[in-house]
Amino acid sequence: MTHPSLSPPQGEPPRGGAPRSLNAEAADRAADVALGFQLGTTTRDQIDALLPQIRDHIEVFAKAVEAGGGRAARGSWLEAQQLLAAKPAEAIYVFGAWSHVRELARVLRRLVSEHREQVASAERELPVREPQATLGALAKSRQTYLVPSGPAPEHKSMVTTSAYGRP
Repeated sequence: MTHPSLSPPQGEPPRGGAPRSLNAEAADRAADVALGFQLGTTTRDQIDALLPQIRDHIEVFAKAVEAGGGRAARGSWLEAQQLLAAKPAEAIYVFGAWSHVRELARVLRRLVSEHREQVASAERELPVREPQATLGALAKSRQTYLVPSGPAPEHKSMVTTSAYGRP
């Protein structure tokens, strides 16, 4: 049994004609539409029209989350891969297609959330700072202590108002 790959065949443009990118807002909107489908009023054509868009978003976010790493990311990526491999058949009832597109939408929401967390955690890390002085130069400067001589420095009084007119 072979599973379809997560990426389109070489040379074939992505489904929908639009370039694939990490667009969290568009993915959230697609997931909201899919989760908003009502079982009695949604047709199979509506589900089939939204399915490629959700699959594209899942493929893009699954790759991004997998690249970010982590245990939760790996679990979500594996679940997304399994759901993408389990494409509903053409002869399946509307209920089967409806429940499949809802599962895809839930996984898409989780992938988008994990991607946002990865981006936020990467932004929170402090940058590495280079020391301004070497230890040798610092040791030389601390070898002698000069006693200040002469009159004390003049201190300026504090400004009571700021440049913006506030105290």
